[in-house]
Amino acid sequence: MKTKVTEKGKWERELEVEVPAERIEAAVAKAVKDYQRRLEIPGFRKGKVPLTLVERRYGEAIRQSVVSELLPELMGEAAQTEKLVPAAPPRITKLDYQPGQPLCFVATLDIWPEVQVESYEQLKAARLVHNVSDEEIDRQLKDLQERHATEEQVDRPLEKGDVLIADLQRLDEAGTPIIGERYEERYFVIGNENAPSPEFEEALVGIAAGEERQVHFSYREDLPDKDMAGKQEHFGVQARQVRQRVLPPLDDEFAKKVGESFQSLDDLKQHLSQQLQRQWEYLARQRLRSDLINDLITKNPFDLPESLVNNYLESLHRREQGHQHHHHDHDHDHDHDHDHDHEHEHNEEERGFAVRRLKTFLLIEALRKQTSIEVSDEEFETFIQQRAAEHNLDPEALKRSPRLDDLRQELLEDKIFDFLAQRAEFEEQVV
Repeated sequence: MKTKVTEKGKWERELEVEVPAERIEAAVAKAVKDYQRRLEIPGFRKGKVPLTLVERRYGEAIRQSVVSELLPELMGEAAQTEKLVPAAPPRITKLDYQPGQPLCFVATLDIWPEVQVESYEQLKAARLVHNVSDEEIDRQLKDLQERHATEEQVDRPLEKGDVLIADLQRLDEAGTPIIGERYEERYFVIGNENAPSPEFEEALVGIAAGEERQVHFSYREDLPDKDMAGKQEHFGVQARQVRQRVLPPLDDEFAKKVGESFQSLDDLKQHLSQQLQRQWEYLARQRLRSDLINDLITKNPFDLPESLVNNYLESLHRREQGHQHHHHDHDHDHDHDHDHDHEHEHNEEERGFAVRRLKTFLLIEALRKQTSIEVSDEEFETFIQQRAAEHNLDPEALKRSPRLDDLRQELLEDKIFDFLAQRAEFEEQVV
C-alpha cells in the first residue's frame, strides 16, 4: 500500500492511504464464496447458487461490508508503516472506492505525544513527619474493645450505649402504617457518633421492652446518600429487648483474645503503634509522590491531544459500567469500537484527573528513556518475594498472576520516584 503523512498540528496527522485493487478484490471474492456457501434461494440447493447470480444480486452489499470490515486493519497497517501510534481511534474523513480500482482513503489522527523532560532537578515536595501519640493508640484500643464487647439483656429503660432490638413500621405523615414497609427485629447500637440520624436515637432513649413509640425524625444533612440526607421520616417503633454492652477489661487476657501473637497488652500496644506508623509513612509517601508529580507537570508544560483525553475518559467510563475491557491504563491498542458518537459529558474535575494521569504517564515514560532507569530481573524477583510475604501469598502464584506487568511497572515507577526524590527540595511538615 502507498501511504503519505501530513502534519496538521503539533500532534495531529493526516494519513493518505492507497490500497491496491488486487487486495480488495481478493477479499471480495472470498466473501462472495463464503456467502454462496451459506445462501439459500428457492430453486437452488443450498450452496449451489451460481456465483454470477450472487455477484449480481448481492455484490454491492458484500463489497461495502468487506470494505468497512477491512478499514480498521488497513488503517492499523498504514499507521504502523508510518510509525504513528494513534492516541485514539482515527477518524476517516474521505473514502474513495470503485470496484476494480485501488481503494483510497484519508484519515486524521492524533498521535501519542513525544515528551522531553527538561526540568526534574530541585522539584519541591513536602516531607510529612508524624509521631504516633498515646492518644492515637488508646483510640485504636478503644475501637478493639468495642468490637469485642459482649451483650446481656437488661430489664430497664434504654440508655445511651445500649443495644435496642425493635420492630419498625414506616408511617405516613398522618401516622397511618404504610403497607409493605414493616421491618422486624432490627438491631441498633444507641449513641454511636456516626449514627445516620441522632434525632431517631434521641427519641428512643428511655423506651422499655414491650413499649411502643411513634418517632418523627430527620436524617443527617451530610449523609453520602443524597436521597436520604436531611429527609424526614415517621416510624412506629416497638421495643422487643434492651441489651447492655459489656466491654472487656483492657489487660493481657484481652490482648491474647485479639491475636495469638500477643502475649501481653504491651505487645498489642506495640503492634498498634507500628501499624499507625506504617499508615503515616504510606500517607507521607503518597503526598511526596503527588507533590513531585505536580511540580514536574508545572515545570514541563505541554498540551495533550483532545482526543487522547476524551478516549481515556471514555475507557474509564466503560470500565465503571463494568464492561470487562481489561485494558491497562497505559494501553496503546485502543479498541476500535466506534461508540465515540455519544461522548458522555465529562465535568471539569474528571477532565482534570484524566489530564493529570496521562501527563504523569507520559512524563514517567520520558524519564525512563532519558535516564535509562530499568528494572533488572534480580530486582523484580526481590520485589515479588517481598510483596508475596507482605500479603501472605505464594511468590510462584504471584508470578502467574495477570497483574505481573502492573507490578513491574509499579517497581519501575518506585525507582523513578526515588530518582526524583534524591534531587528534590524538601520542606518538613509536622502533622
